[in-house]
Amino acid sequence: MAAPPIFPPDLSRGIPCVAVPWYPDNPNPRTPSRGSPEDLLLRAAFDGNLRLVRKMARELGGDEGRCAEKVRAVQDSNGLGTVHVAAARGKLPVCRYLVEELRLDVNSISEEGMSMTPLIYAIDAGSVDVVRYLLDNGSDTETLMSTGLKPLVYAVVLRNCEIVQALLSKGACIDALTTVGAALHFAAHDGRDDTVKILLDHHADPNKVAYGANRPLIYAIYARSLKCVKLLIEAGADVQGVGTETPLALAATDGLTDILKCLVQAGAGPNVCDGFGFTPLENAARYSRREDVEILFPVTSRIPNVRDWSVDGIISYAKSKPAPKEEDFCRVILDNLKFQGREAVKNKDYLCAEEIYTKAMNLDPDDATLFSNRSLCWLRLGDGKKALTDAVASKSMRPGWSKFCYREGAARMLLKDYEKACGAFLDGLKLEPDNAEIESALWEALESLKISRNNEKE
Repeated sequence: MAAPPIFPPDLSRGIPCVAVPWYPDNPNPRTPSRGSPEDLLLRAAFDGNLRLVRKMARELGGDEGRCAEKVRAVQDSNGLGTVHVAAARGKLPVCRYLVEELRLDVNSISEEGMSMTPLIYAIDAGSVDVVRYLLDNGSDTETLMSTGLKPLVYAVVLRNCEIVQALLSKGACIDALTTVGAALHFAAHDGRDDTVKILLDHHADPNKVAYGANRPLIYAIYARSLKCVKLLIEAGADVQGVGTETPLALAATDGLTDILKCLVQAGAGPNVCDGFGFTPLENAARYSRREDVEILFPVTSRIPNVRDWSVDGIISYAKSKPAPKEEDFCRVILDNLKFQGREAVKNKDYLCAEEIYTKAMNLDPDDATLFSNRSLCWLRLGDGKKALTDAVASKSMRPGWSKFCYREGAARMLLKDYEKACGAFLDGLKLEPDNAEIESALWEALESLKISRNNEKE
């Protein structure tokens, strides 16, 4: 039995639930309902009743300049303005009137909820015409939603290839990373080979790294999509992978014969062991997947302990080995999390690294290094208080480590507590007198303390 996959993460957690405007059914959208001019304006935009939108706008503002100002201020209970409502319903004539005649901002942000522009609502509605219109009139393709998604990724999530094409034609950044991946990661994760092809045709990076060390190919394999795997390999995806959870290891463990064959033909290395020390060949043999063993056997280096080096011999050998124990699973999961965390830090993806280290700490709350590593993430994210909390925790677990003293000092520097920062760096220097980095940090802290005290005297 293989370790339960932790990575890639569930990308669906980054998908927002859009607060679509809703009004009670109006049996005759051309007949005004009762209510205030503001309510009637929003209802008219919702119904696409351009005549009533014009009428309510005039009633609210009088002259044209005042009219635009008043309409701009109207919002529903979710903080959506008139343009948001019209875009969310795909009402192009109303959008055109609001943007061209009243000059309302196509990049206005809804004040409540997830801070979204009309473009996001049009994408959510699947209204290609409105999306194109908004883009032609200056909608920003890179506006970040509060969930961390951008319009292109949201269109990919909603599987709307026409809108994806429209966004790319207007220069949407194809490799822009969200908190859990770029557009290609989402498309591969969902097994959408049509979207994957569009993105690759527009030169999306098939080796873009996200959430630690995960590349689109890994997501495609988890999605069990042979078409996506082939498209990515053709575009130059690295079939070797990094770490122990390689593409070939995943395919062998999950019994994905067609994908396994494709990876082997592309030159994937068959001799990398997983976290349990098993090669892809051994994993295929352990599950008695004879066809997979026959694919892997000719390309795998001979395993010294296997006396009968044949397909039947490797199957017999692999099945004779004891199954991993529960503690082995925990170790492999923890090692994987630590590796992914290190990769995220290397890629300067500190928000992702913090999340990964937090998961690891839930498995091993007594690992001082995990606290120290998460402290670094908080430091890079500019959160001095959380950085200090983790640094102090790591130092209390292992008071004899100079690095933990350095982490505490760095956190206190961010908090402008220069005196205590000096103390922390001095503690670290006592433990490791030849550490140039700590010595330099101490001098910097002393200088900052001097300046701070001089400013207090003035």
